[in-house]
Amino acid sequence: MKQRKQAIQPESNLPLPAGRPPLTARKTSCLLLCLPLLSTLITGCWDNRELNELGITSGSAYDWEDNQWKATYQVINPSSGASGMGGSAGGSTTSPPFITFTVKGKTIMEAIDKTNLTSTREMFFSHSRITVLGEAMARHGINQIIDMFLRKQDARETVFVFLAKGEAGAILDQLMQMTKNQGAGIQLMIEQESRLVSYYPGVRLYELAMALSSESGSAVLPEIRLTGHKIMDETTEVAVTDLPSRLALGKLGVLKGEKLIGWLTQKQAFGLSFITDKINKATIAFPSHPKTGETPDASFILQNSSTSVRPIWDKDHYVMDIHIKGSGVLTELGSDMDLNDRASISGMEASIEQHVLELVNNSWTEVRKLGADVTGFAVRIHRSDRKRWKQIEQTKSWDNVFRDIEIRPHVSIKIERTGLSNKSFKSVQQK
Repeated sequence: MKQRKQAIQPESNLPLPAGRPPLTARKTSCLLLCLPLLSTLITGCWDNRELNELGITSGSAYDWEDNQWKATYQVINPSSGASGMGGSAGGSTTSPPFITFTVKGKTIMEAIDKTNLTSTREMFFSHSRITVLGEAMARHGINQIIDMFLRKQDARETVFVFLAKGEAGAILDQLMQMTKNQGAGIQLMIEQESRLVSYYPGVRLYELAMALSSESGSAVLPEIRLTGHKIMDETTEVAVTDLPSRLALGKLGVLKGEKLIGWLTQKQAFGLSFITDKINKATIAFPSHPKTGETPDASFILQNSSTSVRPIWDKDHYVMDIHIKGSGVLTELGSDMDLNDRASISGMEASIEQHVLELVNNSWTEVRKLGADVTGFAVRIHRSDRKRWKQIEQTKSWDNVFRDIEIRPHVSIKIERTGLSNKSFKSVQQK
């Protein structure tokens, strides 16, 4: 019996196989592996906020007034629902689609915090579409605005940036037809213009920051303006077929460093788009018979366009060899012309090319006068001639080099299609 008791002693006293850890060590390892999995069951959103506590901002505007930042924020009004402003029936038609708050502060963030003194909701900027900078603020300097957008956690660096000649905050008060969210409406406006007209580039905030911090140190911003003298800020005022005051794109602002230094007209902005290869699609009005008159009587849609720029050092200055190529379709013709004749097509192509050359030269004259490299020539010189660019940087002589730059534009335009008719209606009518 004593021998049997010895035979059934606990296995814990038996030696463990080689390389196998003790039981307590295995339990500890399993517990450590399970802890991270268990922690996922008790985690939550540490910074969660209810939707009814947030003021969702669709647009912002900044002015400089009395040595203070004046900020205006456009907040979506949830009580407006889907009514009014092109919405369906139901709900209150008198409720505006958005509400604006205007505050002042010594810094931008101080101004933002002051909205909590007048609003029941905390400003939330992650859905902002646009920001508008007043002319006075742009001439004062925009570095602090850029820094705030790039630094603030819920600010969007993808907002489209605009300039306003007057008070920027007034732009956010104007109601728009066919859209309730005005910030989204202005965004769609600049996106559509860049895609179909190509006068002005749509500039996002991060693109503005990249341009100002590049070798050129310059940038352009489109102007957003009111076409009338009255701000349409009541929902009852927009219930008409045509508004006496609308939002529209105006000129093109030129910034050097952090400050606004001047403006380009629409025609000069169009020429700059050719120089900087920003043409997506454009309509060009031109005279079909340039020898007989300069009045445009024909239209050409430029569907494909490309620009190449090659810097050439010529003795004591740079020459920018610019080649612009494009093709498209003839969409309008007001003169007596047979389009089966190749000479007629060649004549119109030459007329379009001359018109583009005038746009480019006119734009370059004004840009060089302002002394701001919004053409991006500095970047191209840096890439193609690093040794000379290093000398320019060391001597800080870029402004002088830019002033002496000469451009040699070459334009080649092809009319690929003439539409559904090979003869103008005027030539048919005169038979």
